[in-house]
Amino acid sequence: MDQLALLGPVTWYIFVMAATPGPNNMMLAASGMNFGLQRTLPHIAGICAGLIILMTATGVGLGAVFATLPEAQVALAVIGSAYLLYLAWRIANAGAPSAAEGAKPISFAESFGFQFLNPKGWVMALNAALLMPDFDNVIAKGVTLGVLAVTVGTAPMAVWALFGMAIARLFQNPAWRRAINWTLAAMLVATIPFMFV
Repeated sequence: MDQLALLGPVTWYIFVMAATPGPNNMMLAASGMNFGLQRTLPHIAGICAGLIILMTATGVGLGAVFATLPEAQVALAVIGSAYLLYLAWRIANAGAPSAAEGAKPISFAESFGFQFLNPKGWVMALNAALLMPDFDNVIAKGVTLGVLAVTVGTAPMAVWALFGMAIARLFQNPAWRRAINWTLAAMLVATIPFMFV
């Protein structure tokens, strides 16, 4: 019971990280704006599934191995940056009038895979693992961290998608929608330098 009482700080940390702007939230806002909440649900589910595995593995101790390998961190930043550029391109073109019919939301598999390339996710996972109280069983610690991340992080993700839907209602004009898509894409690209810090 004492261990559960000590989960307050890690819970708050995960909530703040999940709620603040970052690559996942920029993509969810864009998806909510262009496709609505229902078609964004696979995107949210992919993030949740990826976070469960990432946070559980980090809590078990794999994060410590990753943190001691600078080469792995640089490779993650480079691959993650390239993938973010691709996703930004998808967002920028999602609302273009000529491409509206062929536009597709980011899939479960794409959002799932991105979690392992997302430096903000790794930072959240590594710091949350440090904040976690000690458990007698390292597997229990990892699973608790994974479940906690999804339990606390899902609501903020849905809010970002709903925020995107609210923007869509305000800006029905295709030119405005395209401008917002490009702005969200630019904000996503702007997160790339932080991957190398």
